[in-house]
Amino acid sequence: MTLARTLEPETMDAFDEAVAYLQMNHAEVNRIFVDDLFAGGTTGPRVIDLGCGPGVLAIEIASRDKAIEVMAVDLSTEMLGLAKQEVDFAGMLDQIMLHQADAKTMTGYEDEIADTVVSNSLIHHLEQSGDAIKTSMRLVKSGGRVFIRDLMRPESAAEVESLVQTHAGDENEVAKQLLRQSLHAALTLDEIRVAAAECGIDAECVHATSDRHWTLDWTRP
Repeated sequence: MTLARTLEPETMDAFDEAVAYLQMNHAEVNRIFVDDLFAGGTTGPRVIDLGCGPGVLAIEIASRDKAIEVMAVDLSTEMLGLAKQEVDFAGMLDQIMLHQADAKTMTGYEDEIADTVVSNSLIHHLEQSGDAIKTSMRLVKSGGRVFIRDLMRPESAAEVESLVQTHAGDENEVAKQLLRQSLHAALTLDEIRVAAAECGIDAECVHATSDRHWTLDWTRP
C-alpha cells in the first residue's frame, strides 16, 4: 500500500524552524539543481525563484552569471528576513530582489515577465500543486522555461527513514524531522505527472532525477 500523503504547513513562519532549515546542508543539492538548470537550456537573464526560502538557491543561480537578475519570492516574513541577510552577505543586493508574495497566485504581477521560472521544494508545501505550476507557466515568456524540482514521496515509512538517514544522518534531530515531514508531504512521480498534465504540460517533461527528487523542465511554446 502506497504511503499516504501528510501535508505540512504551507509557510515556515516560526523563526527557529526557518533558522534550522537554513543551517541544513543544502549546498550540494543547490549546486546540482543549478548545474541541471544551466545544462538543460537557456536560462535568464530574468529569473523568478518561487518559494525562495532563505535565498541560497537564488544566490547560487546569480553567482553563475552576472547578467542574471533574480526575483526571489516567498510568503514567509521569517524566510525573507534570513534571505535578506544571506543576499547582503553574498554581495548580491544588485542582482537579487526579494519580494513577499504568494507563489500560488502572484497576484499583481504581470504575465510573461520572466525568461525562466524556477522553484525548489515548494510544491510539497501546497495542497494543490497545480496552482504554482499554472502560475509559473503564466509568468514565463514565450520560449522561456519552467524548471521545478521537489521531493518525491517514497512508498513506505521505512523508505522515508532510510532516506532521512542517508541524506540527513549527520544533521541534528530538528533537521532530520524537517526532512522526514517533507518526504511525507511530497508527491509521488505519478501524482506530479498527473498534476502537470492537468496544467497542459506533457507528463514526459517530468522525470525522477535522484533517489528522492522529481524535476519538471518545460519550455513555453
